[in-house]
Amino acid sequence: MEKVAIKLSNVCKDIGSKQIIKDVSFEVYEGEVFGFLGPNGAGKTTTIRMMVGLMSITSGDIQVSGASIKTNYEKAVGQVGAIVENPEMYKFLTGYQNLMQYARMVPGVAKQRIEDVVNLVGLNGRIHEKVKTYSLGMRQRLGIAQALLHKPKVLILDEPTNGLDPAGIREIRDYLRGLAKEEGMAIVVSSHLLSEMELMCDRVGIIQKGELIDIQTIRDFIQDGKSFYQLDCVPLEKAIEHVIQKEFTYTVVDEKIHMEIDRTEIPELIKSLVGINVDVYGIKEMTKSLEDKFLEKTSEERGA
Repeated sequence: MEKVAIKLSNVCKDIGSKQIIKDVSFEVYEGEVFGFLGPNGAGKTTTIRMMVGLMSITSGDIQVSGASIKTNYEKAVGQVGAIVENPEMYKFLTGYQNLMQYARMVPGVAKQRIEDVVNLVGLNGRIHEKVKTYSLGMRQRLGIAQALLHKPKVLILDEPTNGLDPAGIREIRDYLRGLAKEEGMAIVVSSHLLSEMELMCDRVGIIQKGELIDIQTIRDFIQDGKSFYQLDCVPLEKAIEHVIQKEFTYTVVDEKIHMEIDRTEIPELIKSLVGINVDVYGIKEMTKSLEDKFLEKTSEERGA
């Protein structure tokens, strides 16, 4: 049975008379990378700030390994490592000195642990240089190293690949997946780079206007239980009439029919098209990306 690392139960946040987070509930398990998605202003960062104890909860509760942020703040927050928005560092100190400063505030962080996290995030060659000489991507890595120093149960990262080049993004992605798998850490990632989230996450939750509108595994979310195929045939108009008669959902893109159909129905469809003198040149499965599904889902909600 999967062990819950962090649990949100009916979390609400009011600012003045406006409710900006409405009854958000979800769980993240040990060893899982959970993607937290939503358009700008949807409530991602507000929810994350409550998860790390930087903002009070109006109602509901957040528990980290069973400890409530509301009633057992120190124990709960002590098990969380986080970067919310941009990591803040002392720019006049070296990367190593920054980590030493942080280690002094957290009991039980040995020098060996500092060296371990420096190796993990790949800053060995530059760790003794001043942070003011670091690129944004290097500061991001240093922030992740700092968040990992106290061996948290939950790691929460708001836009962790900000400012990284493609090689750096891949490195951080592989590293986070390895952390979840090897150390059993629960990782919550918020990002705008949906193609990266698709490769990095096990599950995703989508927040829209302060409400959690969907939560699924990446695979289920993209497939949504339906298959989409592209049909290349001539004459197109005759094929469309036939598809309409069969009551399939379809669109036409670049003179080809994109349709929703079960794989087992394809042979019969092709036979029937050939039977009415429609030439079928090809049929291929179309896979939707996380970006396609995200835009589809959030536009559905906007239109609702």
